[in-house]
Amino acid sequence: MKRPILALLGAILIPGPTLAQNPTILDAPTWGPRLQLTPFVGFAPAVSRFERWSVTGPGGIATQNYDVELGTGLIAGAAAEMTLIDRFALIGSAAFITRGRTTEVAQDEGGTRFQHEGSNFLMAKAAIALRMRESISELQMHALSGTIFVGPAFVREMPKPDAFADNVLLQPLNYYGVNFGVDGTIALPFERLSFQMGIEDYLLWWDAAEMARRNDQVFANNGYTTTSRVETDPSHNFLLRAGISFRLR
Repeated sequence: MKRPILALLGAILIPGPTLAQNPTILDAPTWGPRLQLTPFVGFAPAVSRFERWSVTGPGGIATQNYDVELGTGLIAGAAAEMTLIDRFALIGSAAFITRGRTTEVAQDEGGTRFQHEGSNFLMAKAAIALRMRESISELQMHALSGTIFVGPAFVREMPKPDAFADNVLLQPLNYYGVNFGVDGTIALPFERLSFQMGIEDYLLWWDAAEMARRNDQVFANNGYTTTSRVETDPSHNFLLRAGISFRLR
């Protein structure tokens, strides 16, 4: 029993040789690269919202409700991630989405249906991220790490040209919201590359006041004076994406 005890005492009292044999014991854990860039592509599912309209004109008040669906779309974009402290990081990203046709269905007996050419969207966020697992250099080639994030979001809708729509309806609109989601990263057998997949949600508040103003402008262009009001709830805009991350430092 003396030899193990002496060896233990030696490890405690003479740390130099012991640490030389185990150089990583006192290394601080690393929670990911200090800075990385991730170009990505992806898919945006359809988005639905419910609109409640009230229009006051010369003939009185007309009300109508609509189910509005924004078509599915393809995504291209890029994200930058920078370490703040320990496992916390700052993420900024921008994505361009081109969606298919927009469909509006009136909630009346006939279920009148309208279709438009749809819109392109520019979506951006700045988020605080929490990394869920540290990167260990000896295991990093096969390690799976995750990140959850949340932060403010900005979205610019750019309607596509439509020969049947009034020009005022084709002007861009700006929206604000909250972005949150999760990323999963798998290290590749290259020092600075990894594969990243993510799902995120842009919870948007639509600009109902601007939508009502544009509706009144359309009537005004046709010689009528109206006062429109529209109510709509926030909508979830999900994005599914994948890309290759480049560690810069």
